[in-house]
Amino acid sequence: MDENKPKGIMEIPLSEFTARKIINDLAENYTDRIRWSHHIKARMVQRGITTSQVLTLLKSKRSVFREGPYPEPNGDWKFNLKGMAAGSIIELTVALKNHHDSPSSVLITVWVH
Repeated sequence: MDENKPKGIMEIPLSEFTARKIINDLAENYTDRIRWSHHIKARMVQRGITTSQVLTLLKSKRSVFREGPYPEPNGDWKFNLKGMAAGSIIELTVALKNHHDSPSSVLITVWVH
């Protein structure tokens, strides 16, 4: 296995268990494969959410799936994760790309509950 490439998992439909395993691995070991959309960056500033809080949520094994994972027409799998980070309950929308071969993700938006 290439050290710079996370291991993909062939599973369709993508389960919550597998999606969590992949996103936890990306957040722990491959943060360069997590892209931050312009929208999430703007919402983080607007809502006072830090990068550390978002990464904490992505690494958490206790976060809750509020939606998904569900397939998008472009082949991505989208889901919402909700959990506690630095004293705030936040929810994050994530698109998981190429989960079966060379996973990466795009963070779409975030909000505080």
